Amino acid sequence: MIEFLSCNTTLGNCCSDPGIVLILDSLRKIMNLIQIIVPILLIIMASVSLTKLVMDPNRKNGLKNVKNMVNAAVVVFFIPVIVNAFLNMMPSSFDISSCWQQAKSLAESTRKFNFEYMSPYEVKEKTTVIQDPSEYEKGKPKPKGTLGPGGSIAPGDARGILEGAEKVHTMYEQNGWFYYSNLNQLRWNDIKYSTNNPSRATCCATFVGSAFYIGGVFSESEINKYNYNSQYGISELCQNNGWTKISSYSQLAAGDIVIMSGPEGGSAPGHVQIYAGNGTWYNAGSTNAIQRDNPYSSDASARFLWAWRKPA
Repeated sequence: MIEFLSCNTTLGNCCSDPGIVLILDSLRKIMNLIQIIVPILLIIMASVSLTKLVMDPNRKNGLKNVKNMVNAAVVVFFIPVIVNAFLNMMPSSFDISSCWQQAKSLAESTRKFNFEYMSPYEVKEKTTVIQDPSEYEKGKPKPKGTLGPGGSIAPGDARGILEGAEKVHTMYEQNGWFYYSNLNQLRWNDIKYSTNNPSRATCCATFVGSAFYIGGVFSESEINKYNYNSQYGISELCQNNGWTKISSYSQLAAGDIVIMSGPEGGSAPGHVQIYAGNGTWYNAGSTNAIQRDNPYSSDASARFLWAWRKPA
């Protein structure tokens, strides 16, 4: 069932059903076609009428018809512009506006990336993986064990937040995963699929959710109760499972789940990452972050909001 007017701000993901996003994306494309085709047709018709008027200046209502067609062309051309401007002005909590913006993001991201859809468990090749970050040499890991079929990973291969994060990071780095902010390309209720997404796409919160899953921190069923595509959902998952809230950046310890503002700052959560100790992080805030060992965020302290720490 498609939820057209359902927006849960605690999850931070409005219009979470991909079906309605695709419908709105189609409507957006139709509007763009109308914006181009209809004014062209009206201008052609106006030109024909104007030519006839020049040849016969006494034609009744000739000039008035030309003016009406030109005005109609201008109005049709600017209707999509006005609609987009109006929806962009609406607050992000307004359901239709949020869905409309996600449709726009989906269209832009689809043009940017070429997805290769395949079974996440299809056997393609075996890839080496390491558990210990110290074994990295010049950005390349020394062989130690292999991933499962198709380069996928399953829970139980690691234990703990940092071990899970290292294993997920290593797989994503070796298999060319990329950061993808459009949440509707990422399943929010199937962490097993998301961790081995055949499109090789992840976001900051999904990366953390996958680290939980692979590290055995939370069960698959528990993670799937929350929107792990959102920093709000990750925070809610930790809070509801009795994790300790850390309010000071100076108190961070390795393994803490850090909630941060977006690049623009402010008090609203916009990012989540895992503190690995000594100023290093496991972070999927960008494609470059996925491709670096323990990626470091230089503005982490300025954007820090709070963190969650697993009970001992």
